[in-house]
Amino acid sequence: MSSNFTIQRKCAYCKQTFNAKTTVTRFCGKLCNKRFNATKQRNEKIEAEYRQPSILSAQVMQFVKNVEFLDTQKAALLLGVSRSFIYHLINTGKLVAYNLFIRRTIILKSDIERLFQSRTLAIPLSKKQVRKMPRIDDFYNMGEIHEKFKISDAAIYNLIKRNNIDKFQVGRFIYVAKKNIDSILLNQI
Repeated sequence: MSSNFTIQRKCAYCKQTFNAKTTVTRFCGKLCNKRFNATKQRNEKIEAEYRQPSILSAQVMQFVKNVEFLDTQKAALLLGVSRSFIYHLINTGKLVAYNLFIRRTIILKSDIERLFQSRTLAIPLSKKQVRKMPRIDDFYNMGEIHEKFKISDAAIYNLIKRNNIDKFQVGRFIYVAKKNIDSILLNQI
């Protein structure tokens, strides 16, 4: 038995309104239905991937807490850092490691705990020194030097380099102290 009525519905995927011929229709068309199912399957796979490693990592963490000797990968998992950081600690001498087997570096858990007891890794927080910007009125930019003294840009750069004149950059402009440039170029003229 067919019905002749239509119901205004909102598509579950694209959120557009459409006329549904049945009361259970959720999508405006076959394309929206396919896309909805594809995203649903993808999200289920992602959730399954997220659930599985958390179970494994919990088991590994329990194992790591009970063992006295760790390799670099398990030490990295215990500290929550990368393996390369563990190797960095070993190479800098902050963490003691033993290479008992070929291609196997062993770290004592007590050495890791001692690492945190010694305050070698603690970096004191210091305020950044704020450099006071000099007044630009006391400086030439490269274009001004070029116009005033009629010398090329390459000659200006060579002059600055040869005389070890300090320069600084603001945006795309490079500034040099007027007193330094004037003392050098006015003496040559």
